[in-house]
Amino acid sequence: MSKYQQICIAFLFLPLILISIVGCNNIQEPNITIEAQISKLSKKEFNTIGTQGYDNPIKNDFRKFTFNLNMEHTDQITSRTIDIPNDFGKLINTVDRERYLYGNGNEQDNKNENFARYTKEFVFYSKGLSEDEIKKAFDSAIITVSWVTKEEKTITKEFVIGDLIKLNN
Repeated sequence: MSKYQQICIAFLFLPLILISIVGCNNIQEPNITIEAQISKLSKKEFNTIGTQGYDNPIKNDFRKFTFNLNMEHTDQITSRTIDIPNDFGKLINTVDRERYLYGNGNEQDNKNENFARYTKEFVFYSKGLSEDEIKKAFDSAIITVSWVTKEEKTITKEFVIGDLIKLNN
């Protein structure tokens, strides 16, 4: 075999060796999806809220905030921690007055399962607020997701709710 053939064979096997080395050291990140959405109320939703105390309230004076966080991972992750502010729905009150009406939430975060789900939803009085004011109200709401790999490496990611909000008109 000529020296030229040996070099060609070495260059052909080099990518395979590099791929296997990188693949073995690759830390698989979890699949994290976060949705933060503000939408108008349906007629049915509007009919169920208490509008006393508001001057001539109409359906378009109110909005619904919906938050969903889903995290799925493999067994390569040995533990996870998800920190969500408990009362971030009331951050809308920091704009100028009491705007939060009511809300609810749900979470499924069993440590022995490879997934976690968090949902929160609330209704607020939005009359007089611009889209930028609504988003800015949530800039201090930070979601922190961290996990530990089998190699005992801790990884942390932070998400600002104000940056994630999508407004559906």
